[in-house]
Amino acid sequence: MAVSTDTLPGVNINDARAAYMVWINDYTKAQSGRFTAEVVPGIFILSEELLRGVRLGTIDCFGVTAIEFTKLADLADPEHLVLQDYLTDGIDYLLLVHNSSQFRRIADARGTVILWHRHRDTVLIPAWIDTLLAANNLPRSEQFFKSSSSQDSLNQVVLPVFFHRADAACVTRRSWETAVELNPQIGRDLRILEVSPRVIPTAIGFRRDCNANALSLLLDSMLHFTDTPSGRQMAALYQTNRFIERPVSVMKGTLDMVRQYERLSASQAGSRKGHS
Repeated sequence: MAVSTDTLPGVNINDARAAYMVWINDYTKAQSGRFTAEVVPGIFILSEELLRGVRLGTIDCFGVTAIEFTKLADLADPEHLVLQDYLTDGIDYLLLVHNSSQFRRIADARGTVILWHRHRDTVLIPAWIDTLLAANNLPRSEQFFKSSSSQDSLNQVVLPVFFHRADAACVTRRSWETAVELNPQIGRDLRILEVSPRVIPTAIGFRRDCNANALSLLLDSMLHFTDTPSGRQMAALYQTNRFIERPVSVMKGTLDMVRQYERLSASQAGSRKGHS
């Protein structure tokens, strides 16, 4: 087992490692020798190391972003995917602007300052923004916006737009609804300019040739995380009530968007090389 560090931006990795190790130890003890879940040293590892381990066959269970999953799709078991409960049907991103602005469509935002929330649920915001711009025959974000940056705190993303210090904010709908609940004035003064398709930003997958019995036992444990104190600690880490099993096909729309984003990136890189 291994989890990419890219799945927990803004989270204390040491706390996350401790939570995983307590759960793994509790789970393997409860199995009374029937099954041992072995994690790579540190459990959270860099993306390149994780991808290499899955391809070499030394990692069977992997927690990854959708961007990383596209690189492993050919090796992934198509029947088994584990998701946080609120990701089951996907989430959407919102591009917010101030009510007093003249922006009515994405094309109006050329040359503006845009902020986005850095969080495990928002790892696909750059991909969405670039594919949105492409769909409207506009340049990529680096050329289109005056500046684009991310912040760990939701308030550092939303409030600058509220106070006219930035032009636009990109957040999840879930975060936006929480912000409005805490401060209704934000909901009155900001409005939604664009909404993304529903996406699944992170998931836990398995290699196709995993031991079937071990996979079944591990899946059962994951789907019953909250039956134990250590599992509830894990659920709190992921801000979820439980984990749900789904086939990989639920990620088709997400993976299609990621692949389009990668083609755009490759095309731009090729163009730069051609001009150098």
